[in-house]
Amino acid sequence: MGETIIPCYVLTDGTRVLSGNAMQNALKLQEEHETKSGTRLVRYLNQKTLETFIYKDKSLDHYNPIECYKGNQKINGYEATILADICEAFLEARNNINLSTRQKIIADQCEILIRGFARVGIVALINEATGYQYERERFELQKILTAYVSEEILKWQLTFRDDFYKEIFRLWDLPFIPKYIKNKPSFIGKLTIKYIYDQMPRGVIEKVKENIGKTENGNWKYR
Repeated sequence: MGETIIPCYVLTDGTRVLSGNAMQNALKLQEEHETKSGTRLVRYLNQKTLETFIYKDKSLDHYNPIECYKGNQKINGYEATILADICEAFLEARNNINLSTRQKIIADQCEILIRGFARVGIVALINEATGYQYERERFELQKILTAYVSEEILKWQLTFRDDFYKEIFRLWDLPFIPKYIKNKPSFIGKLTIKYIYDQMPRGVIEKVKENIGKTENGNWKYR
């Protein structure tokens, strides 16, 4: 959003989460030269001068952080709309009380974020109303497939040099001799798919297989 980058996640139950530290940075809760502390956000949420605005029409546990994991990486975050709640609270406080110098900086930043939310939000609403987000995904996928997959079946050509297979043979302790080079063990083909083709963008290998097709005997029609 402008120059502000906020890592975001969607949990398995559909909850949208923003990184707590990133929210803290986005709100400019501390000077750039200060040591980053993950507790700064909690301190502002508990400031007495802001309490009336922060907790207006909200329960005491409304701002409780969410502990979640991305693999083994622990993420302390907040439900995404919490950021909008904090911004609204600071803006209302700015209109009603005298803020400290740091609080004024935060309130000004909140105004910038709220305007960003509005711009992003209206685009998202139009995308949702027209179904464009699904069209966009389809267009993006088609661009990827066009870059990787030819519509015509090309003449077979050597794609992976012998050095590639020589290293695989070495790792599996196989002699690099004509017998094995010409008729490679089937597991080498599976390794090629796993470490080469499966690393391509989603949908590419499926499209390749679709284009190639199989014979009645179950063999691929083309190499």
